[in-house]
Amino acid sequence: MVPSKPWSRPAAVPLREWALRDRERRGITAAVAKGAQPREAVPSADPDERVWRLEARGAELEASERKLATERDILREAAKYLAGETNW
Repeated sequence: MVPSKPWSRPAAVPLREWALRDRERRGITAAVAKGAQPREAVPSADPDERVWRLEARGAELEASERKLATERDILREAAKYLAGETNW
């Protein structure tokens, strides 16, 4: 059974197995997922390849920043909503 959305999981698939499949799909190893630093790549002698890698890393960091900003905004709105719901 294939989930309709990448973040949804069928009830028959254990959460751990689903999480491991998702990490594999995104190319994240178990060591990186636990917070370990990935091994440094051997520097390339080709300057074009180095520029390409740096641009790719920059794009990756920008995407991560957008994701974190979105999460922050969601949490901020949730906190505002929940603060308004409390009637002490």
